[in-house]
Amino acid sequence: MVETEEKSGKCEEIKLKRRRVSSSEIDSVAPDTQKYKRVHLCRAKPSYLLSLGNNESRSEYLNRLPGILRELLRRRNWSDASRVLSVLMKGTMNDHCPKMNRLKYEAHIQIVNHSETQKKKADEIGRIYDTWIGQIGKQHKKERLLVWYEQICHFIEHEMHTDAKSAAISLMQNRDFGMLPRANLFIGIIFYKLWCSKFSKELQPEEADDDNKSLSNMSESKSNSLAECSGGDDSACSVASEVSARKDSETSVMNGKKGSHLSISDSGTKMDTKVKLKSTPHVTTSPQLYATSEENEGSLRDGVEFDPTVISILGDMDPWLLPLKPPKDPDCYNRIVNDSYYKDAVKHMRQTLQSPCHVSLPALHPLVQLLLIGGHVDEAMKVVEEMCKKVQDIKPFRIKALMMEKFHRNSDMLAKSYEDILKIDPCCITTLKKLIGMCIEDEYSRDSLIEMIALHVEASFPEPEIWKELASCFSLFFENLDEDRMSVCLDDRSGDKRNQQSYSVRYNPTPKMFTSKLWALRAKCWLNRHFSPEMLETEKKNSIVTGDWEMMSYKAACASHIYGRDFGYVTKVYGFLKNSNNVEFFNFLREHRRNWNKIYNFE
Repeated sequence: MVETEEKSGKCEEIKLKRRRVSSSEIDSVAPDTQKYKRVHLCRAKPSYLLSLGNNESRSEYLNRLPGILRELLRRRNWSDASRVLSVLMKGTMNDHCPKMNRLKYEAHIQIVNHSETQKKKADEIGRIYDTWIGQIGKQHKKERLLVWYEQICHFIEHEMHTDAKSAAISLMQNRDFGMLPRANLFIGIIFYKLWCSKFSKELQPEEADDDNKSLSNMSESKSNSLAECSGGDDSACSVASEVSARKDSETSVMNGKKGSHLSISDSGTKMDTKVKLKSTPHVTTSPQLYATSEENEGSLRDGVEFDPTVISILGDMDPWLLPLKPPKDPDCYNRIVNDSYYKDAVKHMRQTLQSPCHVSLPALHPLVQLLLIGGHVDEAMKVVEEMCKKVQDIKPFRIKALMMEKFHRNSDMLAKSYEDILKIDPCCITTLKKLIGMCIEDEYSRDSLIEMIALHVEASFPEPEIWKELASCFSLFFENLDEDRMSVCLDDRSGDKRNQQSYSVRYNPTPKMFTSKLWALRAKCWLNRHFSPEMLETEKKNSIVTGDWEMMSYKAACASHIYGRDFGYVTKVYGFLKNSNNVEFFNFLREHRRNWNKIYNFE
């Protein structure tokens, strides 16, 4: 009892001593301890910083973080970007904005791709897509569909075909996407990619490169062609070249796998493509996802008869139009065109054509490839011609011209197709050279060729051979127009009706073609664009360095026909060539100067 009392007495003394500690001592220790704790929390848990300060400071931090994250990603500073992303994820946990989600999860994918982890990155990125899709509200259907599509593309790209097929089936079963214009487009592209991946060896020509270009160049309807955003506040997105996509973690059918809502503070992500914000017109009506065409379905069910002639032509098609070459073995060919992936891709691509132009246009190229490989040449041409009537885009016109070269060659119609391409894209040198070839074969008129070359000269800085062809066109054009420029007029100046009426012959020095305001404006524009003293000086320096005088020679030949032989550009180049002892180009320019065909006098 005595011992117990002594112990209790000592405890009371200790308590009293503690109570006697002055408040000033506490004040001197507490701030240091609190400061240490704050520093420790800031280092161990960066998101703790967001809780400091008032609400206005927190909001300001959050507004600055996306810009800081983009700059770090641009500089490829993955370590700091991962830390900033972790803070941003914590601070925007309840933010379901599609634009913010795309920034965060694309950044996460970029960081994972550049991380040195030993984990399988493709699986981890697939789980990131699961988390991303789960964060998108059901009201943002377009964004949700787009991310889902990206995930499936990711699976296909990494040869995770089982996951890709399961996610595609889930996507088709999701009724929320049934009325979206791009649903059929995305599903058709998915089956097209699965089909190409499944038969990559059979569709690959023997001389193809090892890097499997035929699959990487598929139809140009990669995501940059499919890059489209939902309108309004619904989304901010852009599918970038063959990015990945997958299924919703809530509705996806994955055998033995669960949608993992992974925490982003642990690792990160990659996306080498920049996010571009676009908006598309609002579509009030669109085809049902499961709508079918009995006629088209019938053509697929009946199969396609193996035609060696068509197969031979397809093997020689332009690689841009058809990078995939059908096999020459009948059994292998029938196996390819009767595959379920092929039929599903064609079915959904056909249905996509019923959608508005901004949706149906990306489906045109892959659909044409599928139809051509399947032997449906007439249907492919019909589809392309209908698209040419609906849109003013160069792609359908280019496809039409390439198909006409092989299957429906008609000089007039083919020339018209080339002209349509040049009117949309005057810089297309390949198409212009094809028209020049047709003109050499007397399948195309020279005056029309001059007009097409003029369009090209207006829009670009042509190659020397184009200037040479234009000079030759001018020379031949004037030689063959002498009679057309003569007119016979009744001369009745005498006033004496008894005398025989006299006639006068008048000579029009300028062909009618060049009297239009358009050509006059062209000639004035070319004075500064192509024949200015500054341009001449630059070309002269390049010619002295390289020893190649063809550009100046051919341009001077053209200028001698347009502005006359005494035009400043012409006389100076003539003097340069004479002093350089370059006989070939000197004779070429001298020959064109002899033709006195001055069209315009701007002096």
